[in-house]
Amino acid sequence: MSDLVPHTPAETLQISPEALEIANCYLQFQSIPEVSMQMGVTPETVTQYLSRKEVRAYIDNVFMDYGFNNRFRIRNIMDNLINKKLEEMEEADIGSGKDIADLLALSHKMTTELLDKQIKLEELKHKNTTIKHQTNVQINEGGSNYQALLDKLINKK
Repeated sequence: MSDLVPHTPAETLQISPEALEIANCYLQFQSIPEVSMQMGVTPETVTQYLSRKEVRAYIDNVFMDYGFNNRFRIRNIMDNLINKKLEEMEEADIGSGKDIADLLALSHKMTTELLDKQIKLEELKHKNTTIKHQTNVQINEGGSNYQALLDKLINKK
C-alpha cells in the first residue's frame, strides 16, 4: 500500500475521542441501547454522536475495510474458490466447465460492480469540488431611472 493511504480508519478523519469511543462501542454491539448502557450515557446522546458526519464516515470506513466487506479479502476468497475448483476438476479429471464458468462470471460481475461504484464515488467527489457559491452581477446600460439619477448626482446637472 502507498504511504498516502491511511493505516487506520481513525487517521482519515478528525474525530473527537468521545465520538471515537461511542463509534467503536457501536461497532462492537451494533445497538444504541447497548452502547448507551455500556458507555453510561443516554440513548439520545449516542444517537447525536452517531449522526455526526465524521462518526458516520468512520463507521462506514471500518465496516468496509475489515471483515468480508474488504474488497481485497473478497477478491482473495474468490480467487481461492476458483483455484480450488480448478484443482478439483484436474484431480478428478472430470467436472463441469459450467461450474468454473459460473464462478468466473460471478468474479467478473463483482469486479465490474466494484469498479462502477468507485467511478461513481470519484464522480461525486469531483462534483462536490465544483463552485459552490456564485455571485451574479447585473449591469444595466442606460434606460433606467436609477442610472439617470446617478448621472445627475455625479455630474450635478
